Order: sequence, then C-alpha cells, then structure tokens
Amino acid sequence: MKRFFKNKKAIEHFLKRINTMTCPVCGASGTFVRHGYIRGAVSIDEYGIRGWRIYCDPDSTHGNGCGWAPSVRLSSTLLYRCFSAEQLCLFINALLSGLSVYSAWKEYMAFVSLRTGYRLFHRLIKCQSILRTELLSRSPPPEKKNAGLPLLQMFEHLQETFGDEFITEYQQKVQKDFLTTS
Repeated sequence: MKRFFKNKKAIEHFLKRINTMTCPVCGASGTFVRHGYIRGAVSIDEYGIRGWRIYCDPDSTHGNGCGWAPSVRLSSTLLYRCFSAEQLCLFINALLSGLSVYSAWKEYMAFVSLRTGYRLFHRLIKCQSILRTELLSRSPPPEKKNAGLPLLQMFEHLQETFGDEFITEYQQKVQKDFLTTS
C-alpha cells in the first residue's frame, strides 16, 4: 500500500479509491474508511494537514476488517516531528558544508531545543544502515568528497541519488519513513 504522496491532490485521489482496496493485514476487501486528519508542521512557515488516517473497519458491511489503522502522508513531512523534510534537508546541508551539529542547529532549527538537535543527529546515525541499503539498491556510492564521517558520505550519496529535496524524494520513491530504524 502506498503511504507517501507528493501533494494533497494525490492523497485525495488515493482516498477516493480506498473503499475498493484490500487490506494487506487481514485480506478483507472494501473495509477501508477515512479515519481522521494528522495535523502539524507542513513546511517551514505552515501548520496544517500532514496526512490522513485510514481504518480497516471491523464493522463494515463488506466483511470483517481487522482494525488496522495506517496513515497516508505528504512526503514532505516527517513522522512524529514538528519540522518538515525541507528543514531537515537544510540542517543536513549545513552539516555537509562543514558546520558542527551545534552551529547547524542554531542556524536552521533554532525554534527547537539544541537537545533535540543532538538526539536527531544520533537518530540519523542509527538510520544509516537502512538508508545505505536502499541507496545501494538504486545507485553506486559517489566518489568520496567527505573523507571524514561515514554519515556525511551517506548524505552526499542521498543528494546524488535523489536530488536537492532528497528526504521528500526518498520517502516518495522508497515508501519508507526517512528516520526509521527498523
């Protein structure tokens, strides 16, 4: 099931067809219904709808659903984060330009605590194995520009493979959360 979409129009088109879909968990057909909105930071300056919950309804007329409630989201948003993929890209680009975690965070993410910045940096380190696996299945690693941290080499690989908006493109093409550790 597709979970990340480029824009709200694509999500609306998908949601029009959910009553004909089969649940990947229980196999019931015609049991999906809209379940509610997911609200939060959509972009740097915008707060709004980030995605929609859908629900495999156990009480539907077409059969017995399982109660599974996945979400469909904009690929420009990050799960459980109060900042957008665009803001995280700015932070990562600052790291690539040679700034420290402290300096990059103060420059681009000052509206969130510095402790969050260090936790996010450690989360990115934990995500490396999953990100690298997906990257290597799509393209070979680039020539090493950053001889230092392997994390920075991975960010360069992400940029080369997915372009400037690499987090949004990654989530849309791979259909996985960028910050997932499993």
